[in-house]
Amino acid sequence: MAKFIASLSLICLLALGGQAFAEIGSLDSVPAATLLLPYFEVGLENSGSSVTTLFSVNNASAAPVVAHVTLWTKLARPTLDFDVFLTGYDVYTVNLADVFLNGSVLQTPIADPGLFSQPNFVPGGCSFPLPANLPTSLHTYIRNLHTGLPAPAGFGNSGLCGAPDQGLASADEGVATGYLTIDVVNDCSLAFPGNPGYFADGGTGIAANANVLWGDYFLADPNNNFAQGDQLVHIEAMDSVQGGFWSPGDYTFYGRYLGYDATDNREPLATVWASRYFSGDAGPFSDDSDIICWRDTGLDDSFFFECGTTPNPYPLTQNQIVIFDEDENPVVVDGPVFSPPTIPDALVPCSCASTRANASDFGDIFDFGWFYLNLNTSTGSLQDPIKQSYVTTIHSASGLFSVGFQAVHLDSALDKTFTVTTAPANIDLDEPEEP
Repeated sequence: MAKFIASLSLICLLALGGQAFAEIGSLDSVPAATLLLPYFEVGLENSGSSVTTLFSVNNASAAPVVAHVTLWTKLARPTLDFDVFLTGYDVYTVNLADVFLNGSVLQTPIADPGLFSQPNFVPGGCSFPLPANLPTSLHTYIRNLHTGLPAPAGFGNSGLCGAPDQGLASADEGVATGYLTIDVVNDCSLAFPGNPGYFADGGTGIAANANVLWGDYFLADPNNNFAQGDQLVHIEAMDSVQGGFWSPGDYTFYGRYLGYDATDNREPLATVWASRYFSGDAGPFSDDSDIICWRDTGLDDSFFFECGTTPNPYPLTQNQIVIFDEDENPVVVDGPVFSPPTIPDALVPCSCASTRANASDFGDIFDFGWFYLNLNTSTGSLQDPIKQSYVTTIHSASGLFSVGFQAVHLDSALDKTFTVTTAPANIDLDEPEEP
């Protein structure tokens, strides 16, 4: 009887699994149509770094789904995409070191459906399992582009670059960096999210609108005993332009690739963030905090560029960064304290589409405090100064532990209203009157 009750409870729990309580624009961790890994890094053979990135994609529904994974450089250039087949309630886990070091991709065969999943249905355009290994030329291609080297011969962008030049003689001396997106799709393809036909209103293109994906990721550094994990960014799809929820001109997650016609139907992220940090001698927190930023330029900048140059609109600027200690005092880098506090224009710690910056990059700041990050910018905009972004913070204690937290988002690009701020609203609050 006990076994029967446990099984019945599990069935009830799974039946409730699809009932996600979500709100568009709130950046909540609920099943979504798109997942974002805001930053990854993989130390290659001769880089001296042991860092790698692991991520998982999970299916929250009983029905099988196909997920489309796209790797982007830190300057938002797409380099590699592949499809993943997930049975009901399935999970797919990748160590990006396998991809960048060995050229291998974890295969997802058409498995028999599990006890709680529905019978498998595979779109006609799909062929699983995928080959276990990338072709040698493609393996070289992604290693080069993610370490700032030119694309090798045999590719349409041969001799061009997709990331900042690191002065490397060969890719194996570098650390591959970038970000990735994962979309639920109706069919398999070799298309990138910016390609024609990938999105169509109401999820009728290659990409679907089913909010069924969820996942997490880890930045692991085994040589230094660090591992930091967090949720992937969950980006929900909602209704359609035809259905009236969206209107052409709305800010959506993939809007820059679609002329802002809103046909991807996906919620945008936030533009203003608050995040705690530790810097300098902060007790057991002997390492400065790291700030991970993902940013949208507002432009379709998926083209590759001449090596040794920095394409517009990079480096990205920001509307404002204010740094506070734990007693509400602002600190200004390389300048006097005045109101409103500002940061010099030259300080651009989140200058790329995907960046990992150290607290020391913000200058001589307090040991403990928090950042107010208004990452809106007019740089490169075709629409207006609103720019969606994402921020998370990593706190480390050398040889002890490492933890990561999503920053607190203070707005949503869904609001579509840009106001140039001078400081957080409560910086000059009056003292409460005595009763």
